[in-house]
Amino acid sequence: MPHSSPLHAGRRQWMGQALACTALAAMPLLPRSALASGKYPDKPIRLLVGFPPGGGADFVARQVAQQLGQALGGSIVVENKAGANGVIAASEVARAAADGYTLLLGVTASQTISPVLSTKTPYDPLRDFTPITNLGSTPLVLVVNPRLPVKTTRDFIDYVRRSAEPVPYGSAGTGNITHMAAELFIQKTGLSNLRHIPYKGSSQVLTDLLGGHVAAYFDTLPSSLPYIQSGQLRALGVSSRQRSPSAPDIPTLDESGAPGYDTTTWFGLFAPPNLNAELAHTLHEATRKAMSGAQAQQGMTARGVEPILNSPESFRAELETELARWRTVTQASAIRLD
Repeated sequence: MPHSSPLHAGRRQWMGQALACTALAAMPLLPRSALASGKYPDKPIRLLVGFPPGGGADFVARQVAQQLGQALGGSIVVENKAGANGVIAASEVARAAADGYTLLLGVTASQTISPVLSTKTPYDPLRDFTPITNLGSTPLVLVVNPRLPVKTTRDFIDYVRRSAEPVPYGSAGTGNITHMAAELFIQKTGLSNLRHIPYKGSSQVLTDLLGGHVAAYFDTLPSSLPYIQSGQLRALGVSSRQRSPSAPDIPTLDESGAPGYDTTTWFGLFAPPNLNAELAHTLHEATRKAMSGAQAQQGMTARGVEPILNSPESFRAELETELARWRTVTQASAIRLD
């Protein structure tokens, strides 16, 4: 991603939105008709996440389930429908009834990368979902096994160039953001001696990275941060243009050996298409209030996720821009999912 994502601009808006939530707390959470009917939610809400337990998307989904469930006065059950970079889960939500009882924790891979990598993606990312809000974004982080003889991004680039054999790096799946971030790194550095090893989820890559079976991984910061903090993995650089407030000691890739490198990934809340306006408003306001609370904020930022919580209209505009940006990146690579 050659330029800073508009998702970063959402961070600057967040402080004002958080202050607005103070006033919002004194207002009824649900529209009057919903309160009067007392019918929503009258059964558990399903929140589908397209990745296995243990990764960054799963962590965010469980934060949302806990906090939003409390705000709505109901229960939200997280269902991990892993596979195809989140496309399996997204496909199910795209076909679900627009009744507010099926939601999606959508991510960059499922909503803006897979649709441009494959003409067979079984949904239109703009037409077939109702965007609720962009929950937050996080940089990726280039992590290596501590036994690898490198300490900086520049060391890693030099190590790869000197290696007699291709250096294996893992991803959470072909076309996943963890793969595309590595492809962008290759484009920026001109490396040709990295070998892609795709897995079926972040937890599987981390297991093999910890075991030394792959040398490197462009993981989401929330997923790798506990391993970095414990010393089990070595962080070489974060993918965003600015250092992450959650890990300020980790330099950026841009400053440490890969000039111009800049990309992030985000986590968004979606409903099926054609959700009625009142229910969409209910979900947006409840989510914004729930995820602006101190407990939610601390949980998210502690794992490297910077809150956004923007309007559905702003989120849709971001999706359109992201689709165009990833289309440009993929055109410069040979990666296709067809």
